[in-house]
Amino acid sequence: MDTDIFLPNEPIKVLLVDDDENAQLLTTRLLSKVQGKKFKVDCESSYEEGLEVIRRKQHDVYLLDYRLGARTGLELLKEAVSAGVKAPLILLTAATDPKVDLEATRFGATDFLLKDRLDSVTLERSIRYALQHFATLRALEKSHERFRLLFERSMDAILISDDSGNFLEVNSAACELLGYKKEELLAKNLKSLIAVPSGNIAKMENQGYGELTFETKDGERRFAEFSACRFAHNLNLCILRDITERRNLEREIQEISEREQRRLGQDLHDGLGQTLTGIGFLTKVLQQKLATKELEEANDASNLVKLMSEALLQTRELARGLCPVVLEMNDLHAALQQLSVNLEKIFGVSATVEFDSGIKIKDNNVAIHLYRIAQEATTNAIKHGKAAKVNISLLKSSGGTTLKISDNGCGLPEAKLKNKGMGLRVMAHRARMIGANLSIDPNKGCGTVVTCVLNKSGAHGPAAPTDKSAKRETPAATAKARKTESRSSKLESIP
Repeated sequence: MDTDIFLPNEPIKVLLVDDDENAQLLTTRLLSKVQGKKFKVDCESSYEEGLEVIRRKQHDVYLLDYRLGARTGLELLKEAVSAGVKAPLILLTAATDPKVDLEATRFGATDFLLKDRLDSVTLERSIRYALQHFATLRALEKSHERFRLLFERSMDAILISDDSGNFLEVNSAACELLGYKKEELLAKNLKSLIAVPSGNIAKMENQGYGELTFETKDGERRFAEFSACRFAHNLNLCILRDITERRNLEREIQEISEREQRRLGQDLHDGLGQTLTGIGFLTKVLQQKLATKELEEANDASNLVKLMSEALLQTRELARGLCPVVLEMNDLHAALQQLSVNLEKIFGVSATVEFDSGIKIKDNNVAIHLYRIAQEATTNAIKHGKAAKVNISLLKSSGGTTLKISDNGCGLPEAKLKNKGMGLRVMAHRARMIGANLSIDPNKGCGTVVTCVLNKSGAHGPAAPTDKSAKRETPAATAKARKTESRSSKLESIP
């Protein structure tokens, strides 16, 4: 009976295979003397009959005599194990033979007992230890079965590797995600699959969770969330969840958002701006007519002219903020300079810009994301941190390119940092979109420092996945985008 559950009031079922009837009687008598336990002993006298009963797997423990006519207990032991018997098998022999002892252990025997030294205490202890060992093994097997079931049924890719990154075990989801057969993947190394090995491997070792970019067998670049940990000596667990579809959707949403911002900026310039310009011109003419007639209302008209000029100026500033012309021209330096000028004009703070002229951001999307991060960080510094001075720097660093926004304010409230308001989440999202790392830390002395580190590959553009399922832009959408781009050129005429 292959079970690891033994009821206290139920007798332990023992099968004894021995061709000596006296030995059968002796063994039965010894077990009957055991205090506090009941044994039900069944006996078989031949090898063949014993094997037939063993194959039924109806007993808790099996006692096998070494000498069984022309056959041996070792042979019976091997056949029992081959038949799938997992219950304890104890070999009995009349003589000490170390070779037989070793062979019995190697073939699966739980214990090896000498008949001439057998007593009820020794026999009961051997059976008890064998059953306890069997119960422990069964518990381990069940635990392994549960683990294997979770491992194979998981929809996330699970990879187990050594400290060198060599894969030791992978599940079917990992094979499907990476595009390899299991034997091919087991021959791979973790670092060979990571698109940016140095940064992401360090992140996996230090953080234990995050996001990374990887390549499939056919060269397709995809994104994944990962969770990693070291769970034993030279054994590491890594779980990957494919987020490429989500990234594609986020990119589309971000592009829609940027287009809407450009559209609003263009509408402010072409619509409201032109209307305010016309009203300002008519108000100026009215003021001149009233002044010619020397009427007192001329002063009121003059004030209206000033107010209209201020309204027009604010409209133009809003249009520039929503759609900086220099960003359309891929000039991040000029855009940051313009941002600092706007901050000084609108909020009355001191805003400085440091820029390494050797930095060339080739991808316009990267430049836009960096500009928006700087724009959000400076706004937060003034609105929430009550800063009077803000410094924006874009400089080269060992990790690539670093955008840093520091201020002398009171710092962001802990609650805001803990709960991460919309602005902070958007900044973190923009950083992820271009493969950068964003951190928000207290400034030395006072204020806050927002740091966005863009790796060297990110300066050429975000690692866009070549997802075959990504939606292709329709001709109508392409035409609309071109129309929007042509309209944006009108903003270059803003003084």
